[in-house]
Amino acid sequence: MSAANDFNNDARNLGNQAQASAQRVSDDAREELARLRAQVERLMQERVTPALAGAADQVQDYAHRARETVEDQMDAITDTVRERPLTAVAIAAAAGYLIGRLMGSNTYVYPRDRH
Repeated sequence: MSAANDFNNDARNLGNQAQASAQRVSDDAREELARLRAQVERLMQERVTPALAGAADQVQDYAHRARETVEDQMDAITDTVRERPLTAVAIAAAAGYLIGRLMGSNTYVYPRDRH
């Protein structure tokens, strides 16, 4: 019976050692993950966030400039139409006619007579 008790004790000791070893590995992995997470957060704050802020500012600046350009062009066209209303109507009519001619052959819903 002594050999069986020794075997049981050895098995129990090995089990306890394995459990302690697994706990150490688990703790080490948690610490490593926490360290890596902190490093990623620091990198995000130091590099990515400022870069995104700079890009957002640049996009906002481009949008503001584009809006100003469109408004300036609209004002110029409006002034031209006010100064020469008949010319503006003639140009609009000519443009409509040309667009109608260009699109005319493609706008039929039903095929033309095939005779």
